[in-house]
Amino acid sequence: MEFSQSTPQRKAKTTLRPDDLLYIYEFEGTLSEPERFFPADFLAHWREGESTFLFFSVPHEEEIRNLLTEYPQLNWIRTHTMAYKDWQGKALLDSLSVGRFVFVPPWSSLENIPGGICLQLDPGVVFGSGEHPTTRDSLQALLEVYELDIPKKVLDLGAGTGILALAAVSLGATKVSAVDWNPACAQTTQNNVVLNQMEDRISVFEGKAEDYIEEPADLLLANLHFAVIEELIRNPAFFEKKWVILSGLLRSEFLEIKHRLQGSDFNILKEWDSEFTWFTLMGKNGRR
Repeated sequence: MEFSQSTPQRKAKTTLRPDDLLYIYEFEGTLSEPERFFPADFLAHWREGESTFLFFSVPHEEEIRNLLTEYPQLNWIRTHTMAYKDWQGKALLDSLSVGRFVFVPPWSSLENIPGGICLQLDPGVVFGSGEHPTTRDSLQALLEVYELDIPKKVLDLGAGTGILALAAVSLGATKVSAVDWNPACAQTTQNNVVLNQMEDRISVFEGKAEDYIEEPADLLLANLHFAVIEELIRNPAFFEKKWVILSGLLRSEFLEIKHRLQGSDFNILKEWDSEFTWFTLMGKNGRR
């Protein structure tokens, strides 16, 4: 079942712990809604180009063989088995602080930090726990926007784990649409929405960023690949958002996006770079 505006929100799944084993089945080819074929220990469906990865907490060789009889277009490439801590590396196995934000894994207790904002974040099998420079800089940019204004409607394109959507709500957003094309990301974002009891303020959708850019919002968050950001800024709806945070860009890509925005009513207010490699910008549309 895909996330959509008419799809009921899913419940959060069992949280993985550092020493739990992952069984990852890699396929050439794609399929829709594989979760309907498997029991509760199905963890995630990862889509990457024309490849599919299915994650489980126990082995499922027999069920996979049965699946292949129904989907002959799939080619079973290999199976990976590893501990969850090895899959995620150091990502959110302990608490992580970014500015006023403190993110803790679900097996740890929420911390009471004066002036801090403590949120639970379960990265699942997704990479997006706040360790990457583009995520950290996007969080810093988000803090700066909310120092100047309180955007109520937020559009988070490329939600990943939902970390930016959670942060926006904690700062005052009342309606966030979080969108990701990867089914594993959409599910992980939904899990984190439930963990933080934000279901009434965050709606999660599985889909392409380009298909959601026209949704009205006071703030656009887009931590995405260069090609997708290029597509977004071609759409007039991009310039209807009052505030914009763009990230996920390498140096040459960042310079190209800045060049494309020249001559418009968009004003870049601040830029971040991590070791002159990853770039983030915060801006405001002059017409808003």
